[in-house]
Amino acid sequence: MRTTHITRAGLSVLVALAALTACTQEPETPPGAAPSPSRSTGPSTSPTTPVDTAALESSVRAYVAAYYEPDTDAAYALVSTRCRKDMSEAQFEALVDRATQTAEQLGKTYTLKRLSVDSVHENDARVTYGVGEPEYDERSSWVREDGEWHNDLC
Repeated sequence: MRTTHITRAGLSVLVALAALTACTQEPETPPGAAPSPSRSTGPSTSPTTPVDTAALESSVRAYVAAYYEPDTDAAYALVSTRCRKDMSEAQFEALVDRATQTAEQLGKTYTLKRLSVDSVHENDARVTYGVGEPEYDERSSWVREDGEWHNDLC
């Protein structure tokens, strides 16, 4: 029988990473249940109205690159005003540091592998992106503030 040992520090990092992932994912709606209210419900656009998502996609790409580089200043600049009120830059930096430490312990380098814009309605958007491992996929809200898209993950 093979036994795996995890150090206390390693366990703390894994717990922190799991908490970060849990905080940024939305719960699944059980079959038959009413969807939870959100800022945007229903179709995001009509089939005949194409939506230009280039700026949104660019912001998501920049955020993921900065988050995993890590470049805390650049990543934090792409966080919404609402989230910055809830989380100081020091708190955000601690999250980025834990993610970096976990990646180093696992011998991984994370980069954006998959991105889809799920919906856009005026200044609100929903995106899903992945870095190559499904457990780290993110489904998050983005908000346009002063013409720029910001991660509204909080």
